[in-house]
Parts: sequence; C-alpha cells; structure tokens
Amino acid sequence: MATKLNTWTLGGLMVGPILGSGILLLPPLVYGRLGSQAVWAWLVVLGLGAAFAAVFIRMALRTRSAAGISELVAREWGEVWGKLAANYLTGAVIFGAIPVCLTAARLWPGSLSAGIPVNGLAALLLLVILVLLLLGLTTVSRVSLVLSTLTAACLVVGGALGLWAAKTVTWPAPRWDDPALGPTLLLGFWAIVGWEVVGNYTNEVRNPDKTIPRAGLISLAAVTTVYLVTVLALQTLPPGPPGSGSMAAVLAPLFGPAAGVVIGVLAGGLCLMTALMFMGAVAGMTAQRLGLKSSRPMVLVLGATSLLILGAIQSGWIEIEGLVSVANLFFLGNALLGLAAAWKILSGPAWRCTTVVLALVLVALVTQGRPLGWVLGATVTGGTLAYAFFKARAAGS
Repeated sequence: MATKLNTWTLGGLMVGPILGSGILLLPPLVYGRLGSQAVWAWLVVLGLGAAFAAVFIRMALRTRSAAGISELVAREWGEVWGKLAANYLTGAVIFGAIPVCLTAARLWPGSLSAGIPVNGLAALLLLVILVLLLLGLTTVSRVSLVLSTLTAACLVVGGALGLWAAKTVTWPAPRWDDPALGPTLLLGFWAIVGWEVVGNYTNEVRNPDKTIPRAGLISLAAVTTVYLVTVLALQTLPPGPPGSGSMAAVLAPLFGPAAGVVIGVLAGGLCLMTALMFMGAVAGMTAQRLGLKSSRPMVLVLGATSLLILGAIQSGWIEIEGLVSVANLFFLGNALLGLAAAWKILSGPAWRCTTVVLALVLVALVTQGRPLGWVLGATVTGGTLAYAFFKARAAGS
C-alpha cells in the first residue's frame, strides 16, 4: 500500500473500536448497579485499561507482520501456540461481527431506518464494512478518524455542558466492600479491550517506532477523557429527566430532544469502526498465513461467513447472546496468549507484575462465559494442538 498510517489516522483507527458500543452501553449499566460509587469503579477500570494499552502497544513495536501478537506468541512459546492465538482471533471475528452489526441496527433511530427490519439493517451495515475494507486501509483509517473525532467531541462537549450546569461534582467516599463491585468491574473491563490487535497493523504504519507510541498515547488520553467526562456527567444528572439512565441524557444539553437520534447514529458509527478494525486485522493476518498477496479474498470470505451466520439467526437456529459469549471467550483466549508472550518479552518486575494482574482479570472474565463458548473454545484449542501433534509426528516418521 502506497499510503501508510500516520499518528492521527492510526489514532483514529484505535479510538473508535476501543470506545465501541461500550461507551454508550456500559456507563448506564455500571451506574445502575453502583450509583454514585460508579466513578470509583471506572477509575479502577481505566487504570487497568492504561496498563493493558501500555503492554500491547509496547508489544506491537516488536512485530512488523500482519500476524501481530500471534507472531510474538509463536516466537516466544512455539509455533503451535502462535497458530492457536491466530485461530482464537479469527474465531472471535467470525462469531462477533454479526452481533456488532445487530447491536448497531438495534440502536439505529427508527425514524432513519425507512422501515427496514433490524436484520436487514445489520446486513446493510455489513456490506458497508466490506466495501470499506475492499477500498483499503487508508480509506478505513480516514473514516475511523472522522467518526471517532465526532463521537468523542459530542460526548465530551455534551458531558461538559452537563457538568457546567450541575456546578458541582460529588465524589463519594469509596466503599470497596460493596458486593456488586467485583461483577461490575468485570463488566466494565470490556470498555478497554481492543488494544491487542494494534500489532496486526504495524506493517501498515509509517515509522512505527515513533508513530505507534504517539498514536497510542493520544488514543489512550482520548478514551480516558471521554469515559471520565461522560461518567461524571451521568452521575450528576438530576433524577428522572427524559432519557435518564441512558447516554442520551448526557447529550441532551447539546442536542436537546434530538439526543436519542444522535446516540443511535453514533452507535452505528462506533460499531462500524469496531467491526472494521477487527475484520481488517483478521483478513490481513489470514492472507499472510495463506501466502496471499492481498487480503481482499479473505475480506470476501469473512463477509460470506458473516452473512451465513446472520441467516442462521434469522432462521432461529442461533441466538445472538450465544454468539457474543463465544466471541468474547475467543477474544480472551487471544489476549491471554498475548499476555503470556508479554511476560517473556517485557522484562522487569513492573512489566511482569502488570501482565500477571491483567491475566488474572482475564481469567476471571473467562469464568463468566457460557457453556457453548467453552465447548467451541475447547474444540478449537484441541483441534489446533492435535493438528500440530500429528503434523510433528508425521514429519518425524
């Protein structure tokens, strides 16, 4: 590709997917569980997010391959574990792309849907994603930069106006013994997952040794600012206004009655960026694994697979909640293997302690999965290890 990513286009590619639909869905959920204590939960989550970002941005500097983290896992733990990491990420995208599209379709304003059913809107969004991916990463990064900038600006300005109107911000004394805190922290951790695929784009970055750290710092600052402003604004809202308990209330000072429509449009853009980043990463990684010169054939394969899954949902053969659980477990498996590689690559007690803490959090999240996800995860794990075993046995005979 002639044009490579610079600090701003790479930052735009990071911010949108990491914010994702989580910025619109998680703050109200956390606030509903913890009330005014939610701010302390978010400070913990965002602190873990900064550590997660630091680990995987530093890891991204160690690879120049579309294989990303899976290449580092193979280098440190053996080829079979690298293949397993790649298979986990591929499985996450296969099972996760359609739930992301459906989330966007469900949040899309009814007044703008022209009577198209939810599944039809999801299919249209998927087609838009495929077209953008076929146009190339430069187009994707520019679209992501525009959408992420608009989204962050709307949320920060709307939240700041709400805080200004409230005049004061109350910081309650923390209660770390709240029984709802642990499960809520696990829920909030989804707000900061996504940094682990930055390494898949390293070979598309101009001067990666300088660009990736700068883009990572800008992206982390943007994500942290958006979350803190919107979470504080949500907590200072008076009880019972129209749209209370949702992020539409945060945008009400800026957009008034149209806040609900704006939230739906932003959700569509954020979900689109999430799917673009992950599908693009897997298409490039798989193309390299197969020795293809272009990732476009793999984009078409992923698109066809996603349409088949959407058809299965339409027919009632699969539930979206089950797909989400499966995708989440595959994402966790990929991230855990990445942390295992980071434990060996990033020397020093501070890095070792950070990777261990993050790994423990991810293991706790794995325990929240559903049996279907565990079964499919075990199948992929067993199949990958068995294939490697018999291949090595055949080579030695």
